[in-house]
Amino acid sequence: MTRIGAFNPDQAQRVWAATLAHERGRPARPNDQLFNEQEPILVRNTSGHTIPPFGLMLPKTCFDQPSSYNYIDVVRPFDYDANLSIVLVNGFKEIPDNEFGTAQNGPVFRVTHDDAITYNVGDRLGCVNSSFFAGLGPLFRVLGEDDIAENCLRVMSDFSSMMGQSVLPIADGASGVIRRRVLGSGGWTTDTSKSYPARNDTGTSIDAASRLIVLSVDGIFSIVQVC
Repeated sequence: MTRIGAFNPDQAQRVWAATLAHERGRPARPNDQLFNEQEPILVRNTSGHTIPPFGLMLPKTCFDQPSSYNYIDVVRPFDYDANLSIVLVNGFKEIPDNEFGTAQNGPVFRVTHDDAITYNVGDRLGCVNSSFFAGLGPLFRVLGEDDIAENCLRVMSDFSSMMGQSVLPIADGASGVIRRRVLGSGGWTTDTSKSYPARNDTGTSIDAASRLIVLSVDGIFSIVQVC
């Protein structure tokens, strides 16, 4: 057999990392093998924790390896040296700390939720502090459950604003709890079954039971009182 070439240690390490990332991005069920020509999103876990399947990740730094591949260092929400409004979603396999993996392309994603409540179609979903699991918040809209994993939902990217109502007074610069107002055939009604975290940065306090416009800003809900 003729030897035509060999990897140096650095090349071999990059090839092995890319192979592991590819395997972590492969579908877990045969019927999930979709015709997808999008370029994979290669990530490296620098969070100090193992990222679970379908976990939410925040990008920290992007690296471009010349003549090789591009990858993004990711951390756990909310590490405030990361980009809070840019959320990547892990693929089908966990990513150990300091290892490579592949993020889902979207705009439809599978995410693992925090199992705090029952989530329904149309609920807003976002990051939970110091967790890879999703909870009530901005950035995604729930499409339904997925039995591919425990506590797994299908969601879609959604940066639209919504109507809301405060529960208790929320001082300027403080975080509080709001409820979503839902548009139906009879007009707007307040959904009292779920409470969303939000922040008041208007310069004035917001009273209890105030009508609000709720905006997705930098990965959190920011509220403005309706005059």
